[in-house]
Amino acid sequence: MTNDMRDLLPELREIGFGAWDPLGLVDARKDGEAMADEYDRYLLRALSLAANGSDVGAICTFLHEAEAQMGLQSAGPDQGREQVADQILKLAGRVIAR
Repeated sequence: MTNDMRDLLPELREIGFGAWDPLGLVDARKDGEAMADEYDRYLLRALSLAANGSDVGAICTFLHEAEAQMGLQSAGPDQGREQVADQILKLAGRVIAR
């Protein structure tokens, strides 16, 4: 993972908690930074996939698999994944353009 990707963590977290948040931690995050890094590994991996040419569908599939790893077997067909994937692809485009 590049430093450019790590520099995007604050933006990735906003995307993750704003459009995805499969565990419903947004309120806990507002109370403090204890939960701020909860989705980092998933969001950074999704950013890496995007930077390496994956499309929205592949990133959505990865996020769905991440939800399953979190024990959320009943996750619906989208749950904000498409919006998150689109936003992450835009961030990846910024990293690539640098």
